[in-house]
Amino acid sequence: MFKNNMDEKNITKLKNVGVNIFLFILALVLIIFAIKQQTEEKDKNKNLTNEISQKVVEEIKNESSSIASSSPEFSDFQSLASLKKLTIISSVESWTPSAELDDNKVFKKIILKKGELSKGYIYVKASINNSPLTTWESIYVKLNNQGGHLFRPNSLKIPNASKTEILFSLDNIYYLESVPYSEQATPKNVNWFNLFKDKKELELLTFISSLKPATIEEISFYYDCKIGSDCLLDVK
Repeated sequence: MFKNNMDEKNITKLKNVGVNIFLFILALVLIIFAIKQQTEEKDKNKNLTNEISQKVVEEIKNESSSIASSSPEFSDFQSLASLKKLTIISSVESWTPSAELDDNKVFKKIILKKGELSKGYIYVKASINNSPLTTWESIYVKLNNQGGHLFRPNSLKIPNASKTEILFSLDNIYYLESVPYSEQATPKNVNWFNLFKDKKELELLTFISSLKPATIEEISFYYDCKIGSDCLLDVK
């Protein structure tokens, strides 16, 4: 009888130990789950905070860009949107290996087919290794044998230029006659606007002076017509 009582007590103790172990494991699992939830929540909050911060930064950049581009100093650039456009060159590789002119010089014939111009601009975009030209490179443009290495510091203002971008009024083109190109040099200037006469052909010559391959990404003319004149520029 005494032995049976002892067995029952031992079984009861074992059951209690088992229950305690189960409860301990359950509590441990719940604690781990709670910690994991808190960690995941923190990560979510951190990611959300980062996303919000990035959006705020982008909004500030866009707003700054908008404010900058609306500044009076960009008025010429802003006016391009309302003008006619003639793209002369697009995505052409150009360079001068061995410091000599190569056969990749680009010649284009431009003609005022009709009407009269009231104003005009030349826009140039160039790059090397998908980045702006350095002081070791320059872009050469001549119209009817007038011009040279375009003098970048005298370009009209362009907002947020990611590559080399140049904008000149056709009546005031700044250039250097020869290399080495230097932004400390004193440029010359020429009036191309007077070259645009009715049905007169103009020859444009351009290349990039560079010892490594570079790209003329775009050369375009923007222009407007005199009142009552339906003018049109074209590439022949």
